[in-house]
Amino acid sequence: MENPEIKPKTQDASSRMSILLFFVLLVTVLCTAVVAYLNSKGIDIKEVSLKDVIENRFFIGEKDSYEIECKEIEYGANLQQEFVIHKDYIIRCTKSGIEYYDKNGEEKWLFPVALNKPLVKSSGKYLLVADLETKDIYVFSGKEKIWESRLEYSILSADINNSGYVTIVHKGDRNKSAVSVYNREGAFLFTKIKAESFVISAGVSPDTKNVIVNSVDYSGINANTGLDLYTISGGDVKGKKLENTILASLWFLNHDTIAAAGDSEIFLLSEDLDVKWSEKISGKVMSSNVMKNKYAVFAFSSREDAGILDTDKSHVLIVDEKGRKVSDYKLSQDIVNIACGESLIAVNTGKNIYFIDVAGQLRGSVSLEKDIKNVQFFNDKEALAVTREGIVVLKMK
Repeated sequence: MENPEIKPKTQDASSRMSILLFFVLLVTVLCTAVVAYLNSKGIDIKEVSLKDVIENRFFIGEKDSYEIECKEIEYGANLQQEFVIHKDYIIRCTKSGIEYYDKNGEEKWLFPVALNKPLVKSSGKYLLVADLETKDIYVFSGKEKIWESRLEYSILSADINNSGYVTIVHKGDRNKSAVSVYNREGAFLFTKIKAESFVISAGVSPDTKNVIVNSVDYSGINANTGLDLYTISGGDVKGKKLENTILASLWFLNHDTIAAAGDSEIFLLSEDLDVKWSEKISGKVMSSNVMKNKYAVFAFSSREDAGILDTDKSHVLIVDEKGRKVSDYKLSQDIVNIACGESLIAVNTGKNIYFIDVAGQLRGSVSLEKDIKNVQFFNDKEALAVTREGIVVLKMK
């Protein structure tokens, strides 16, 4: 005789199993669709982190496309002039001084000073102006001059970080290459002289604890890169040699990761200068940058023999601090350089600017008649294109 209580329990178990199998099947279908969508966008789910996928909203099919409004301001092509954005001002440096303009091109302030060959950099709330011929250095915050100094030797290049720490690459005794470091108040910290190599660049880490010096040694058959890490007081930390490689650029991604680019290879280095990740490029690295202290961005050609109609002629590769690919934007044009804002990347091809996001999606583009030297960001919706004749203020709507 059948037990009437057993049958309902068997049916309940079977029903629960069916529901479970339905949800497993649903999740499988959704995951397959997500992977297929990410692959269609050039995003490798095996390499990108789940955090990047969620944070950058890679699942959203169509994001807003911006129309771009242009306001051109000309100053003349024959003048030696440099432009940079600083605290929502447009800074123009010429031989006669440092000029502050608003976004409409109206002059707001002038600091008169002779600048034979001006170099200007902006970072955070600080502005650095150096004269490569007269050896003068000026540091501002807004319209306030924080400090100024005159070096004994000629300035070759300079940089300033978000905390106002300055590194100056200059000639030393007997024309040797040297680096001098100053704090945000202009106090001299130390000088390092490189007797056997030529210094390309130097910079202070975001936490202001370390200074990295990038130099190249031509004494042998091949050119080799020498990286030297010092404490902020000038103490030796570590040195590293990269053979048959010249690093054209170095960027602090955060306090413990450095993004670097050579002619045909890209790197992520640890705070101890060990190689965390690297990738050989079949073409040529054109430009590099960092975004939000979280992503390294590299622009490169796929190969030297790419045809004019090749849609993969150039790439903008975005990786996280572990070298995991976040996205890979492909372009059929040569790239001159790139610039990074908080949420957008400006890809400059010389006549065109393409604005893409971290997911590698095109958000807007603009074509200009003038040759574009570089692009800088005011904010997520406003940018500045620098041409040989002046500037173009770009507003995304």
